[in-house]
Formats: sequence, C-alpha cells, structure tokens
Amino acid sequence: MPVSFDSQISFIAGQEIDVPEGDVSFAAGEESPDLQDLKKQGAVVDSNLVVFPEDTPASVRNAVCNWTLFAQRAATKKVDPQQAKEWVDVYLDVLLHTGWALREEASSWSEEHVVGSVVHQKILDLVAVALGPVPGALALVTAALTSLQGMNERSKWITLFDRRAKSAVSTGFSVANVDPHADGSAQLRSIDFRVEARKTLTQFLFFRFTSEEALMFKRGVVLFISAEALQELAPAIEQRVTAFAKDNIAAFDL
Repeated sequence: MPVSFDSQISFIAGQEIDVPEGDVSFAAGEESPDLQDLKKQGAVVDSNLVVFPEDTPASVRNAVCNWTLFAQRAATKKVDPQQAKEWVDVYLDVLLHTGWALREEASSWSEEHVVGSVVHQKILDLVAVALGPVPGALALVTAALTSLQGMNERSKWITLFDRRAKSAVSTGFSVANVDPHADGSAQLRSIDFRVEARKTLTQFLFFRFTSEEALMFKRGVVLFISAEALQELAPAIEQRVTAFAKDNIAAFDL
C-alpha cells in the first residue's frame, strides 16, 4: 500500500513562515557555487551550517537546504529567536512534522562556560566530541567551520550566519552533516547550539561578541528521511521557500 503524506503536505501548506526583509548580497569577487554531485560542499542556510559529502546527490542537497530554511523561517514566525531554547525546539518540531523522523532521541542539553574570544574553538571542540565516532562527518564539518572562520567577515556566508544573532543576547543555530543512503533516503546528524550572553552579540560567528562570559548549550540530534518522503514532500517544501531561497542559501566548496 502506498504511503500517504497528506498530513505532512497539509502541515507544510498551512505553516506561516517569516520572510526575511531584503537580501544578503555577495560582495564583489564572491560567488556561491551551485549545489552539485561529486563535490564535498558546505552551505550556510539562513543561520545554520549544513555539510554534504561528495556522494550526496544534488537533489538531496537542495532538498535538505530548502527544508532547513523552511523550518528556520517557520520557527522564527512562531518564536522570537532570542528565546533560543524555544526557537531550537520549534525548529526541530517543524522538521518532524514535515517528513523527518528521529533516528536517535535528542540528547540532553549540556552546558559550557565560554568567553567570546574563544567561542569558535569551543564549538570545534564540541563538534569533535559529538562527531568523533563518525570520522568522515567530523572531518567535513571541521573543514567547513575552518573555511568559514577564514572568510572575510563581510562576506555573504558570514552575514547570513550572523544575522539571527546580531543585536541579540541569546541565539540558536545548528551544524549538521548529511549522510546519503544508496536507497535514496538520507540521515541528518545535527548538533544544536544555544549561546546566551550577558551583553548584546555583535558578531556571532567566530565570535567577537563580548569579553564577558557566556553560556553555550549543545545537544545532538540524528534525523532520518525516507526516499519516498524526499520524493513526495521536497516539491512542497521548495514551493514555500522558492521566492527567497536564493538570498538565504549560500554554498561553498570544501
């Protein structure tokens, strides 16, 4: 019997989403490559980072980027992003209502004390712990984070990643690795972060927001989507974000 996705399609169609005002343009000399087969790539999707190994089909790359953009924009419509814990929870809930399923239960939030000047290293350390059992994923995510760290702070990639956190004291974001399967399904191994600072964040990514101490929270989430769900639901997701996806998804080669 064919699987019905009517409830997910209805949910996707009925979600109110926050549409960003204006675009974030590339500076002169910058460009974002297309998401392509046979390349190791990363993508800043709104204010999340998603990484793709080279065997990820382009159709899966585009679908995952659209899905995570949709979930972020739906979360922002429902919850003030400065309510970081609630925002991250709604983001996950939207994914779970639109075709994704938990492959592993989300871990409990762990807490770290950090100072602004070393937050980027703390993220790399926590990624290493979370992805250590998956060496290929760890290598790709580390390469992507290091690549972003080396970019001009005015680049589109950094501007997108920073946008949610600017003029905030609390923010959430995710770093995720896609694991494509031969049957057309895919797994998303995500590390959700929250940062809560005493002072307003001014530059979030690699992180010169304050000399004051902040709190960072981390949890791991592993999601799965079937090949049938990708095929049936990706067009509905794409339709909801197509008007602003180009301005809010920026790929880069690794």
